[in-house]
Amino acid sequence: MSKFLPFLILIFLIAPSAANGHATGQRLKYNLVEKESDIYIHPESEKIGVTWQNGLVWDKPLIEKFYSILPKTERFVMLDIGAQTGSFSLLANIFPDSEWYSFEPIQEATNVLKKNLELNDINNVSVFQCACSNFSGMTTLKMPAMHDWGLATIGSNVQRFTTVAERAIECIELDNFVVAHNIPRVHFMKIDTEGAELLILQGARKMIARDHPIILMEYYPINMEQCNVREDEIVDFLREMGYRWHFVSEADILCIPISQ
Repeated sequence: MSKFLPFLILIFLIAPSAANGHATGQRLKYNLVEKESDIYIHPESEKIGVTWQNGLVWDKPLIEKFYSILPKTERFVMLDIGAQTGSFSLLANIFPDSEWYSFEPIQEATNVLKKNLELNDINNVSVFQCACSNFSGMTTLKMPAMHDWGLATIGSNVQRFTTVAERAIECIELDNFVVAHNIPRVHFMKIDTEGAELLILQGARKMIARDHPIILMEYYPINMEQCNVREDEIVDFLREMGYRWHFVSEADILCIPISQ
C-alpha cells in the first residue's frame, strides 16, 4: 500500500474536511452585535451591495441600536422590509423564540439570505421575494450594478445611480399580508427601501393602527424624491398614527408609539 501513500496525502490536502464543514471557503465570519456570538454568511453576500466588506458590517451601529430595544425575554414578531442578505434578519439567531418575516424583491439577494439563515441554523425567519407598498400587484424595480444593489428602488425618479437593469417584481400590502398569515400582532418593523417607506406605511395602515409597532425607518429626502414622497407627508402620517420619533443615524429614525 505504500505506493498509494503520496496519492492519498494529496487527496487529503485538497479535499474539504467533513469536520470543518463550511469553514473551507463556504462561509465567512462576521459580528453584528458586540458581546454576542458571531454569525456566518455565504461569500456571495459580499458581492451584493456593500453590507458585508472585509469583515466590517455596514450600519453596524444602527443594527446594535435596534438590537438594544428588542426584548430579551419576551416573544415578538418582527417585519424586516428591504432585508437584502440579512444584516438585520440574522439577529433572529439571538432571539430564537421570536418570529421574523423578511421581504426582499431581488431574487439573488433572497437566495443568499436563505443560505445565510441556513448557515446559522436559523429557523424562525420566513423569507418572501417581494416588495411592500400601498398596492398589491406588479411594479418595476430599477437597479444599479450589483455592488450598489442596496440603492435599488421602485421609484420612477431615480437620482442616486445610473440604471443598469429593470425588473418586474411583485408588490404586496402588509395589511393583506398579516391577515393572510394570521399574524395577531406585529411588534417591530424595520423599513429600508430607498424612498418607498411612506408607501409601505400606507399599505400597513390598519395593522399599524391595531398594533402600534416600534418602527426603525430610513428617512432620507433624496430617496423620498425618487418615489415622489415629501417629508411632510411622512410627518403627517406618523402624527396621525400616534407616533413620536427621533434620528438614530443621519438617515434613519426610530418611531415610538406615544402611548409607550
